[in-house]
Amino acid sequence: MKQRDSRVTRTLLIVGFLAVAVGILVAHASPAHRYEVSLYQSTPIIFWAGVGLAVLASLVVVVFAPNSRAAIGGLALAGLGITSVSALPLVRQYYFYGFNDSLTHLGWTKSIAAETISPFEIVYPSGHISAGMFSSTLGLDIATSMMLVVFFLSLVYLVFVPLIVSMIVPDRKAVLIAVFSGLLFLPVNLNGFKLMFFPYSLASFLGVVLLYLFFKHQFSVTDEMESRWRRHVTPVSILFTVGTIAVVAYHLQAALNFLVLFVVAAVIQFVQRQRKAPGVSNQRPVYGLTFVFAVVSVYWFTQYSVGASTSGLFIDGVLGLFSGDSAAGTAIAQRTGSVSAVGGGILDVFVKLFLVNAVYALVTFAVFVGLLFGRFDDLLPRGRSILLTLTFSLVVLVPYFFAHLLGDLSGTNFFFRHVGFSMILATIVGSVGLYYAFERLAASRFSTAFKTGAPIAAALVIGLSLMVMFPSPYIYLPSNHVPAQQMQAYDTAFEMSDEDVRFVGIRGNPDRFAEALPNSPTPELGFTTPDEALSDLPRYYDGPRYLMVSKTDYDREVTAYRELRYSDQNLTAVRNQPNVNRVMSNGASDLYYVAG
Repeated sequence: MKQRDSRVTRTLLIVGFLAVAVGILVAHASPAHRYEVSLYQSTPIIFWAGVGLAVLASLVVVVFAPNSRAAIGGLALAGLGITSVSALPLVRQYYFYGFNDSLTHLGWTKSIAAETISPFEIVYPSGHISAGMFSSTLGLDIATSMMLVVFFLSLVYLVFVPLIVSMIVPDRKAVLIAVFSGLLFLPVNLNGFKLMFFPYSLASFLGVVLLYLFFKHQFSVTDEMESRWRRHVTPVSILFTVGTIAVVAYHLQAALNFLVLFVVAAVIQFVQRQRKAPGVSNQRPVYGLTFVFAVVSVYWFTQYSVGASTSGLFIDGVLGLFSGDSAAGTAIAQRTGSVSAVGGGILDVFVKLFLVNAVYALVTFAVFVGLLFGRFDDLLPRGRSILLTLTFSLVVLVPYFFAHLLGDLSGTNFFFRHVGFSMILATIVGSVGLYYAFERLAASRFSTAFKTGAPIAAALVIGLSLMVMFPSPYIYLPSNHVPAQQMQAYDTAFEMSDEDVRFVGIRGNPDRFAEALPNSPTPELGFTTPDEALSDLPRYYDGPRYLMVSKTDYDREVTAYRELRYSDQNLTAVRNQPNVNRVMSNGASDLYYVAG
């Protein structure tokens, strides 16, 4: 690299790091004091400007000087900028991030930490135990520790994706592409795979470590004089066994997906050994690792009834397909119907949420076809074996994933969970495919135009992905922000309420908040109050009720959902009715007593 170019890259990196550092400091100095329906709009513009400048600077450095030491600085700059976005709930000092299931997990974690329940009463206790350990070690509250677990495991995912790619293609450029591919967070789709305390997502992120250890064991150097057990038992295989227990206890459903992948790897190795494929004699057997993972998974599966009930629904759905009794795609139909009802277009939402995913899926398919037709001759046997394992695993898993659109399971988010899992594999394989595509472009007559346009195109792709990292009105969804004032309001309401009077809510009951507050009295829970009842609550209910109306409810229904189920007029009408008295208010939530 010329001295002048070196000065330019150093200057770009310095400016980029300063920009993102200033942005993080400004965002941290602007904590959330109330519910934020859009994390993006509520975060200071200086933060976004700093991240944008940092990402663009890093892309310029990496594209124009990929083989220099400055490229490592460019990767670090991009990583700092984008992970600061993923860490915004922590940076902005949110009390908690995650509604619905996450609130239930918050209550369970509090109970485990207080030793009022055993971790083994929960089918996936690993995440809760991890949060408890963070809390006791770092002196943080449970809610913050749970958000820290999410951030930590997302970092683990970002580190091990490029490590796996480096095993396939030991070329710095491939690793650079893999780092930026990981930073797109393609598995996150906001339906069944979320960047919050969601055990399936956490298990999938952590499972990438197991994937790396599996391949590391398989392709570590062997000695033909080693005893049979030494070919199976290595330090890496021991780490794999420990990790197996952690992943299975994080979420069994995600673990079973990894089990399929390991079984595919074992079958491929067996077939290659029968055919005496090049390099296979130097591989360590993976049958033992696969067996250990299967034993732990089956044991855990048999300890809890939820696995059997889910499996039963899956089998019923598949059998119903042949008998004509299975309804298909309920979850997708509900989501597309809701988007249309609020004035959004299905194509619009698809482009925002899945366009980049679709590109990586197509590239992954192209790599699979290339492997079938004998392409990628320059790959080492190790790289070909790993690619075969990942692509053939998708061939096995994708039909299984689509089967979750049948029967009663079609009303759950299981399909979208598995789409997120698929995108982990597509991120790895797609990075390899993009490496080969970019190498051809760089060697063609379009190389100059490619280098000039690559930073801008990549910045646009990153921007598109960052905009859907968290839900917001941009995609007709509210933020999952849970402010401290809202939690305090429910805590106080449960303490002061008459135990014989039921609590009712807007869209959902307060049951999740009751579960998130295990040390508060458990109230009597009623039903959801429909929109048309809000204008005349005493007539709708046949007895007294407590109704909590929060700023979260209002912003969610009016701003994000655009009055799809609840209107601004009826939500406002609650406060001006006879026999409806506001008995508590803290600025974030109002508790009303309906005489009935």
